Amino acid sequence: MASSDVTIVDIARALGISKTAVSSALHGRGRVSEETKQRVLSQAERMGYVSNRAAQRLRGGRHGAIGLHLPVDLRELAFYMEFAFGVGDVAAATGLDLLLRTAEATSDSRPQIDGLLVVDPTPDTFPAATSGLGSAPIVAVGEYRGEGHERVAAWIAADHRGLAGEVLDALAAQGAARPAIAAIATPREPLWAGDVVAGYGDWCAIHHRAALVIRVPVSPTDTEIAEALVAAEAAGHDALLWVAQSVVPHALALQAQGIGASVRLGTMAAEPGPARVVGVDLRPREYGRAAAELLLRVIDGAATDSEYVRHEALIVIPPQTP
Repeated sequence: MASSDVTIVDIARALGISKTAVSSALHGRGRVSEETKQRVLSQAERMGYVSNRAAQRLRGGRHGAIGLHLPVDLRELAFYMEFAFGVGDVAAATGLDLLLRTAEATSDSRPQIDGLLVVDPTPDTFPAATSGLGSAPIVAVGEYRGEGHERVAAWIAADHRGLAGEVLDALAAQGAARPAIAAIATPREPLWAGDVVAGYGDWCAIHHRAALVIRVPVSPTDTEIAEALVAAEAAGHDALLWVAQSVVPHALALQAQGIGASVRLGTMAAEPGPARVVGVDLRPREYGRAAAELLLRVIDGAATDSEYVRHEALIVIPPQTP
């Protein structure tokens, strides 16, 4: 029974397996055994799916491209660059073009894409980032609950609230008894960053510690970093957990000058290379790959409604000097 209208649902039904497994096997992503992959490919060929994918794409209005929207003020940071490379890996492996969007979309712009990844959406950025998409599905990287949230078909995020507690535990093991947190100033704060602050509050409550939340811009200047270090030290706190990325190198340089030198540092976005402070390695390239795979499952109709994928991050701890 060869037909140009065969779908992954038909193949899944014929084999008695999930449509997600079929999609992963056909497109070379996800986790399926080699045996399952070969069964799917053989069944797809028998049913005419492989030979007619190009025709299916044309009839379905597919463009053969996906989009990635990065925060315009953060696109040069290492995390976002590596994340984009991960998305690009999946796009290249599946024969898709990747449209990188960093500027705000206009109401009359209609990108020729089949779906869009929106990284770190906030109520200030999400409406403009998704303007003009029509019915193209959206996957949020980081949960989003603001205006237009009903447009998000699925989302992927790390457990930032839990990870905050793990970093604080590691700092405590190094002798930090009273940590403070340098949080991202609102309204630029994405939901994940708010989860970090909530995790910090949880930890302080459990350990009966006084909390100190210092708000700084998402890309603080050296002066603003110094002010946060001094504020934490003056309030009697012996550690400072930074939420924003790319702050630690500047903070360490300031401490070398004697500014807030008694404050131990932690970070929710560890820098590439050898660990210098306790932090979270979000594995950005793997994060990008997982996000792209989720978007493709949504496009293929293989994802569940409002599917949530937990991205696994790692806690990194620098070696202690004797």
